[in-house]
Amino acid sequence: MKTNIMKSNFKLLAIVAFLGLFSHSCSRDDDAIDPNADKNSERFKDIEIGNAAFKVPQFNPDLHTQFDYMGKSKVVKITYDISPVNVEEPNTGEAKWQVSNHLVPKDYYEGKLNPHIHYHVFFDPVNKNFPKIRPAKGVYSLKITIIEEDNSESYITKQFEIVKKFSEIEIGSNNEVKIGSDALDIKFKYDAGSNTVSEVKYELWFEEWREGQNVAVGKWDNKIVVLPKNLYENQSIPNINTPLEINPDSPLGEYWLNIYVKESGENEAVKLSIPFSIVE
Repeated sequence: MKTNIMKSNFKLLAIVAFLGLFSHSCSRDDDAIDPNADKNSERFKDIEIGNAAFKVPQFNPDLHTQFDYMGKSKVVKITYDISPVNVEEPNTGEAKWQVSNHLVPKDYYEGKLNPHIHYHVFFDPVNKNFPKIRPAKGVYSLKITIIEEDNSESYITKQFEIVKKFSEIEIGSNNEVKIGSDALDIKFKYDAGSNTVSEVKYELWFEEWREGQNVAVGKWDNKIVVLPKNLYENQSIPNINTPLEINPDSPLGEYWLNIYVKESGENEAVKLSIPFSIVE
């Protein structure tokens, strides 16, 4: 009788030990799962956040994002989540930027299997092109989540940096230029830190109003001008005061100026985008 009891107790202890080991193993497996890990990250191609190096000037009005998505079925929903990671304490007019479940409008991807997404998130949605609140300098994360028609979900998280490279910026007169003008005044200071500046380039974007151009009337066209190297080459903090020639026949309306500054040792230029208007 005693032997049978001992055998039963031994079996019970063995089962308890096995269950304990199984439970511990599962717990360790659960701990190893990162709930923030990417899912189907290989479906996201050629990502830009600000630029391909994920640098975003604070004096932009918004966050430029661009990528190609290679899905298995048509895309039905895209959302963005933005969070501060390592950010300086905000100064006046700054904030630790946070965006939750921001929905990208459907006309950017609806009905497409492999959409090319080019989308901008405003820093200050109330004031849009001329924000009163901007992100504080530092590192942020952007999580892009995509839902496909078959209810599958893909997401990827990338870190980007808000940088204070540009300062003392003047575009026209309070971002306006009079109709009939043949030049847009442009002034700014650029801080390359321990690097030096190797190239400065202007890019003007406008809605084409002329027949027989690169694009049809009403489509966005552009003009690119590389500034002479003697204005900035081998300088760490150049002051640029160089206007951009514009067509005096340019109509009233909204325009965009991109300023690209490339630093020594860097593959990607930092891109500043600023809107301006031609007015009466």
